[in-house]
Amino acid sequence: MSKNYQIYYANSLSDIFYQLKSINAVEIVSGCTQNKKLPEISLCVRNIKELNFSVKHERSFDFGPEITLSEILKIDPSKLPSVFYEAVKSIANTNIRNIATLAGNICAKEYRHTLFAPLTALDARLELKNETQTVYLPMTKFTKIPESFVLTKISVPVNEWEVSIFKRLGPSHIITENSASFVFLANTLKGQLSDIKIAFAGPFSLRSLELENTILGAYLPLKDSAIADFIENASKLYDELSDGLNVPQVLRSQFLNLVKFSLEQLT
Repeated sequence: MSKNYQIYYANSLSDIFYQLKSINAVEIVSGCTQNKKLPEISLCVRNIKELNFSVKHERSFDFGPEITLSEILKIDPSKLPSVFYEAVKSIANTNIRNIATLAGNICAKEYRHTLFAPLTALDARLELKNETQTVYLPMTKFTKIPESFVLTKISVPVNEWEVSIFKRLGPSHIITENSASFVFLANTLKGQLSDIKIAFAGPFSLRSLELENTILGAYLPLKDSAIADFIENASKLYDELSDGLNVPQVLRSQFLNLVKFSLEQLT
């Protein structure tokens, strides 16, 4: 390792806050399964027990950010949202999942990794703390950890969904420019679409309440014209969000095909 690298270790949450304040330009790291190289000044939070937990509530699951993906997979799948469990299971291999953490996946820089779409679709909520404040941020509004704050909890709602679809795009086990994840959730009531959530994440993230509301309340089965109109709106949104980014064209086609396929599952 280059002599220019400096690695510090935190033993508790309060220790993290102290070192963030005391060490200039330090960056928090944990499993480092995605890092091609370490930051020049790193603060390892790997072994902090108060950030490694899972707690089941009546309608949600709370996870500590340092819980490993393998530890999540040890939970009874029937207690977790299927799109979340399947997404975790699709990541890399057992050896990597033994090291990789939940926070590491959703806080990755420059790319939205596999768990970003399911957590966004499920309306997960992040708890962030600094020395004096605790704030709560919906996953739909998350871009990065604010300066001086630390991610301390991820709350994942556990609801029943009649249609629940997760698809991972691109090659297995690794993240490339062709990688992305897609989630579709829907419920019906008395022959109408009562709830729908669509999320896409990869080179950028996509979730739009405005788009979802355009079809909410529609009678089932959906008419071909209604599906076509929705896909047209989805394509416009995709193009708007990907404008200026170097996104492979194949991801656009795959996204729209998955939207069409998912809508056609509604009966």
